[in-house]
Amino acid sequence: MSITGRFARVNQWLQFHRQWHVIDASHQDVYKLGQRVADHLSGKAKPIWHPETDCGDHVVVFNCKDVAMKGFDWKHVHYLFDKEYPKSKADIPAFQIHEYDPCRVPFMAIYSALDNNLLRRTHILRLHLIADDEIPEAIRRNIGKQLELVQPVPKKATDYTETERATFPQIAEKGENHILDWENPIALPTYIRDPRIRKKK
Repeated sequence: MSITGRFARVNQWLQFHRQWHVIDASHQDVYKLGQRVADHLSGKAKPIWHPETDCGDHVVVFNCKDVAMKGFDWKHVHYLFDKEYPKSKADIPAFQIHEYDPCRVPFMAIYSALDNNLLRRTHILRLHLIADDEIPEAIRRNIGKQLELVQPVPKKATDYTETERATFPQIAEKGENHILDWENPIALPTYIRDPRIRKKK
């Protein structure tokens, strides 16, 4: 197969050019997202990658405040901060760091996913983290490609339309008096005091 032509030349230029990628971090596992972003920062996603070359791209990650963790990792995963001063060590859970700085946990996940060498400090400079979905215009003008999500975003029960709910396969048939909790909640039964129980004086 011939590789000549304008389209082939453009693809070759894009391999050597520093592209700008964007990815949405909402409802994405922070560690899987960190590995995907780290591969593009270091250039491992390109066929011309070499451990001693700096051929990575820029990556813009927005909606960092909506990243996800598995199970109870927000509570059980602790990060160690040590300033090497007396009484300066601190084990802080992930949820407290995320409440203080929504971009800090994704930054540490991406930084740890990069190779442990001197080029890691150069690669991380091309990372742009944004807490919400408001990307500055100076960064938006450079974006040329959107990365694929690392996992599908689940839909809530309230996101389905009435047609989708009606056509959804039912395990059991609903009776005429069936009540859905989120549409018409059942009132709590009134408490009836047992006359045999007497209050202590």
